[in-house]
Amino acid sequence: MAIAQTRTDWRRRLAHHLIRLGLCAALFVAGVWLVPHRWCARQSQAWYDGRASLQAAFAAGVENWITSDLTQDLFQTGHRQYNGEWLFGTYLMAGMGFGQMALEHPERRTRHAELMSLCIERILSPQGKAFETGTWKEDPIESLDGDHGHAAYLGYLNLLLGLHRVLDPTSKHAPLNDRITAALVRRIHASPTLLLRTYPDEVYPVDNCAVIASIGLYDLATRADHSELIQKWVAKCRERYTDPQSGLLYQCVNADDGSPVDAPRGSGSSLGLYFLSFVDMALSRQLYDAVRKQLARTFLGFGVVREYPMGWEGGRGDVDSGPVLFGIGVSPTGFTLAGARIHRDPAYFSRLYSSAHLIGAPLRRGDRLNFVTGGPLGDAIMFAMLTAQPGLVSRKEARS
Repeated sequence: MAIAQTRTDWRRRLAHHLIRLGLCAALFVAGVWLVPHRWCARQSQAWYDGRASLQAAFAAGVENWITSDLTQDLFQTGHRQYNGEWLFGTYLMAGMGFGQMALEHPERRTRHAELMSLCIERILSPQGKAFETGTWKEDPIESLDGDHGHAAYLGYLNLLLGLHRVLDPTSKHAPLNDRITAALVRRIHASPTLLLRTYPDEVYPVDNCAVIASIGLYDLATRADHSELIQKWVAKCRERYTDPQSGLLYQCVNADDGSPVDAPRGSGSSLGLYFLSFVDMALSRQLYDAVRKQLARTFLGFGVVREYPMGWEGGRGDVDSGPVLFGIGVSPTGFTLAGARIHRDPAYFSRLYSSAHLIGAPLRRGDRLNFVTGGPLGDAIMFAMLTAQPGLVSRKEARS
């Protein structure tokens, strides 16, 4: 009898112990699932709403980068051409961020137009053009009367020139904006694929999204009308340069006939939809929906974006995608922040921002905010993505 009672007591104590362990385990799992991403996302609503004080601190941090003496040697990609691309990208994305923030907060228009002009001048410097002149063996500006594409350099630069002209209709860069737009329009008309080459034998639809967006933004700033060409290009993009199964942009296509030579990917699609928001919101929305459906994932509450859709496993990514870990791409995760803000998806914006916060480690120093792990390019990209706006550039604003 005593032995039986002892066994009963032991079993009761074991059951209680297991219950406590189970409760502790459940609380631990719940804590991991609920707390970290919420902590990292605590400022996401303020970013989504465009809080001026938060954007201003980040603008000050980015301004500190672009007013310093940046050189290619700061970027350690292992390849001089990529170092030059990253330097160019830093000024380009910083300038877009300054312009977008100025349109959202008009009291900053004058100062931010000045900072945009500085970014343009740095892009036009010999160092800013070095990666392009080294590959093409010609200056992209001096060769505007020629036939070579220079899609990325001219398309991205022209987008920044157009946004600057929206802010300042008397922009000193207006004549260059006119010349580049005329060259791009002429080259698109001459291309059987309606695409321009980024490098001599390389064509990327995402870079051409910037090209066509720059023409659309030029029309907004000047009241010019390239709508027929834009509509033709958009239709061609839908028909030929998006994957019919996933709806995503092909990353790279054949330079001669436009057939895909690389997978549909997250980095190109998420950046492309940002560019297209300046010229065709419907196509931009179509790409955002494809990214959300095919690539967007949530892990422990953190929002992440795959580089490749299911069925294209095995891709390792490249300098465009950033590191790809378990299929998740750093670049598409960051770029999709812009899509979530442009297309009014606050819930997923919050999850994506929590990932950006976790990886980027934002730090406030006085009146400046920087994402510590990103360096100048990471800061500039985040600045442009976090200040992206739906319908921010309208014909009414362009004419004011």
